[in-house]
Amino acid sequence: MAKVLVAYGSKMGGTAGIAERIADTLKGRGHAVTLSAAGRVPREEAWDAAVVGSGVYAGRWRKEAVRLLRRVSRAPQRPARVWLFHSGPLGDEHADDPVALPEKVQALAERLGAEDVVTFGGRFREGDASGWITKAMASSGVLGDWRRLDHAEAWAHAIAEELAG
Repeated sequence: MAKVLVAYGSKMGGTAGIAERIADTLKGRGHAVTLSAAGRVPREEAWDAAVVGSGVYAGRWRKEAVRLLRRVSRAPQRPARVWLFHSGPLGDEHADDPVALPEKVQALAERLGAEDVVTFGGRFREGDASGWITKAMASSGVLGDWRRLDHAEAWAHAIAEELAG
């Protein structure tokens, strides 16, 4: 059994939902899991592994998720294994398209020796529209949920296998 941190940066809750599914799956496989928003991860704890994700907005990760990766990369007792995910692509044609990590996040992923980086589709609901860009997206009909939580669960099962092996 591994002690695993599952942390996320989420603006509208879609990425948090993916992280919850990953955490539940890892718990179901017998791992001790701490699920936390990236900006609220306890500083004093140490984990065997970490799964960190963020929503991607205009090609960028959420600031709190980037800060967490930076903090973890500098920690004296950093997790031995790290997996990363992000969510964001919208629409039936693009939900499964891999998205490259932003440059800063890529550098941190390399420093941490990230095992895998996975892209999940995003979720956009009418109530999520607050700025002019998101209001324009909502009025153009780009609404829906493309997260495919079953894929997140399958990925978490693969992580659990690697941790057990």
